[in-house]
Amino acid sequence: MKLKQKDVVNLFTMLSGQQHLKFNGLQIMDRIRLKVLGLSYSMSQTGAYALILSDEADLHRIPIVIGMPEAQSIAIQLEKLQPQRPLTHDLIKSLTDSLEVSLKEVLIYRLDAGIFYSELYFETPMRIVKIDSRTSDAVALALRYGAPVYTTPEIIEKAGILVNQDVREQQQGEIHTGVVNVEENQFKEYTIQELTKLMNEAIRNEDYEQAYKFRDLLKARKK
Repeated sequence: MKLKQKDVVNLFTMLSGQQHLKFNGLQIMDRIRLKVLGLSYSMSQTGAYALILSDEADLHRIPIVIGMPEAQSIAIQLEKLQPQRPLTHDLIKSLTDSLEVSLKEVLIYRLDAGIFYSELYFETPMRIVKIDSRTSDAVALALRYGAPVYTTPEIIEKAGILVNQDVREQQQGEIHTGVVNVEENQFKEYTIQELTKLMNEAIRNEDYEQAYKFRDLLKARKK
């Protein structure tokens, strides 16, 4: 069934805070709203950063490796800093504001070979426009517009690191230092309990990339 343009506009007015929708019998994908926790240094790629996202229930962490320029743009917005000259994302925001165009939401809809794919949904006076985007750019823009960021349960399942209550409480205190390099062969003799302990330690250190690798090792063991 093809939606009429006015139906699409009406649909977007209903999206905020809802995870599952039906429209005239057409099922819209389940969606989970995310929040931006911050940035950390990437331990696997020199000069890169990890963008850390979380679900609203604060049960999962999703680390996304991004470049330095995008990390700088996100950090400036998170810290509410004012650059001397507009960055690219600031320029896009100013341009769309002058054209009466607003970013309604961001959807991280696909994860393939470690790459996250996102879509921007812009609302113009006449229609909704969907634009493909890198996830780093999409989040940088969402922060500037105050637009919500969503993903799917499938991506949470693939990329989300489950964080238990003890780890969440410890993260509010002192952050430990130290890096654990995860090599699959190195941990063949480790038990599930030992791997779980290492994963939680990596999360406490905010080393989400290593935690992500430990999580994959645990999944492989449990199959």
